[in-house]
Amino acid sequence: MNPFEFGRELGSHELVDRETEVASVILTVRQGSKLFLIGPRRFGKTSILKVAEERLLEQGAIVLRFDAESYPTLDEFATALVAGAAKALKGTVEKVGNQIRSYFSRLRPDVSFNVTQEGWSIKLSADSMAGEDGHVTLLLEALNGLEALSRAQAKQQPVGLVIDEFQTIVQLGGRQAESQIRAAIQRHRHTGYVFAGSKTRMLTAMTMDTARPFYRLGSVIFLRSVPAKDFENFLVSKFRASGFRVADESVLRRILAISEDVPYNIQQLAHACWNQLRSRPPKPPPALTDQIVDEAVDLLIRQHDPFYTQLWSSLTSIQQRTLLAVIQEHGEKLSSQKVSVFVGKGVSTVQKSLDALADKDILRADEQEGGVRMRFEDPLFAQWIRAFR
Repeated sequence: MNPFEFGRELGSHELVDRETEVASVILTVRQGSKLFLIGPRRFGKTSILKVAEERLLEQGAIVLRFDAESYPTLDEFATALVAGAAKALKGTVEKVGNQIRSYFSRLRPDVSFNVTQEGWSIKLSADSMAGEDGHVTLLLEALNGLEALSRAQAKQQPVGLVIDEFQTIVQLGGRQAESQIRAAIQRHRHTGYVFAGSKTRMLTAMTMDTARPFYRLGSVIFLRSVPAKDFENFLVSKFRASGFRVADESVLRRILAISEDVPYNIQQLAHACWNQLRSRPPKPPPALTDQIVDEAVDLLIRQHDPFYTQLWSSLTSIQQRTLLAVIQEHGEKLSSQKVSVFVGKGVSTVQKSLDALADKDILRADEQEGGVRMRFEDPLFAQWIRAFR
């Protein structure tokens, strides 16, 4: 079996590094505190949350974990939260139903258990909350109800609410939702809150701007790339365990460089390399070489060619040349005269093009060590541009 997994949540034994981040999520729930976990897509954020949830459940905690992007409205999210609370509680159907009606009394929930589906059916009927801010109020009362549940369970087990892509909640509720949510949860002392998201610019402004409500509401962790050496050790151990040789350590560094240190893409490229080695004669043991990596990259970009072609064609000529400049300059010093000459436009126009490409989730700003580097959200798109443009 190919040991390199991507495109799904990874378990404890599959996650490379990230022990510090997992430990922070666990501690946040156990202490009833608040944490913002911010990182680009494909950096393993969701897998971190999953592993932390697994370990907390093993320790007897109650963990409600949701992906906010799965809920089109705040009403549906609030309903899912109440249903998740019912599912987490132990006891008879009658006992759990009474507890939910008590904890979430202001929502006047209609609670029933579906024997066929083995799940709880929840209908909220808080008519008094209708109005312009009614949807946000519904969510706030659901959070207050969860705090009531947490308070009741405090001596037995910690309770945590983990929301992935949390920025979606604010987008659905509007800017006023920020201050309303903060006003509610800053009074909560028993529920641990973990808010995670991939819209780094939006969440950074939300948590670091002194004028925003979430400023200093809790701890903030900015998810960075996994240390290169850790991933190199992981790759070489998996290839060798499969009976393959690694010709030189430089080929491992090349996989990381092509993938721009993004965990998802490292696993994806390593997966393709493993398949290329698997197709070779078994004796002598095949070796991971630059040629194998080149073959894997070529295979991947050709598989994605229809999508990349459509994406490229949807861009303006200025945006296309801006992407070529990002590749040429390795994402650095893009406000230079050299880049302006290459693109054929002024610095301000190039910056607008970069902002538009970031809004389209094609580029992202990697800010660290006092500098900014523009990176591709999908490094394979950069490889496609190099190969075909």
